[in-house]
Amino acid sequence: MAKILSKYVCQSCGYESPRWTGKCPNCSAWNTFVEEVAHRSVAHKAVRASAIKGIPLAEVEMGDEQRVITSWSEFDRVLGGGIVHGSVVLLGGDPGVGK
Repeated sequence: MAKILSKYVCQSCGYESPRWTGKCPNCSAWNTFVEEVAHRSVAHKAVRASAIKGIPLAEVEMGDEQRVITSWSEFDRVLGGGIVHGSVVLLGGDPGVGK
C-alpha cells in the first residue's frame, strides 16, 4: 500500500514545506500553513529482471591499463596493481581504522 504524502502550503505566499511550521519562513505570517495531498510522480522506468544479467568474475576481460604504483603494497594489491589513470577510488571504513 502506497504511503500518502502531504505537504504544507502557506496560504499567504504559497511557500511549501514538508512539515507544518507555525511561522512561514518566507513571508513571516503566523499559522497560515494548510496540509495538502502531494502526488509523487514516478520518474524511473521499470526494468525487467531478465534484462540485466551478471557476468562471472572469471569472464571479465582485463585490459593493459597503465597504473600508478603507490608506496603501499597492500593498497596496490587491492586495486589490482595500482591506481588506474583517470579513475576514482573511494576509501570507506569505520573511524580510526587507518584510512
